[in-house]
Amino acid sequence: MSDDDNTIQSDRRSDSADTYAGKERRKLTCGVLYNCYGAIGEVEDWLDDYCEGDFNLVIEGMDDDLVKKSLKIMFELETDKSRFIEDYAKKN
Repeated sequence: MSDDDNTIQSDRRSDSADTYAGKERRKLTCGVLYNCYGAIGEVEDWLDDYCEGDFNLVIEGMDDDLVKKSLKIMFELETDKSRFIEDYAKKN
């Protein structure tokens, strides 16, 4: 491996916030898997309205009829995760 290769490799491991391995990834420290039926927009709207910290919602999978969706929701704050479980997930 040449010195140029080492330089490129170290740049990839940098701690910049705009990379996947940067600060943003570490900031979302707690998550939950949630299955929903129908529109994801309702979940997103609730998260926008009630989360005090940052969050990220990713579709992990869905059934063939596109009705049931498995969502992975990552939260910055444990309190937001707990609020989501208690106030939204258990009621829907």
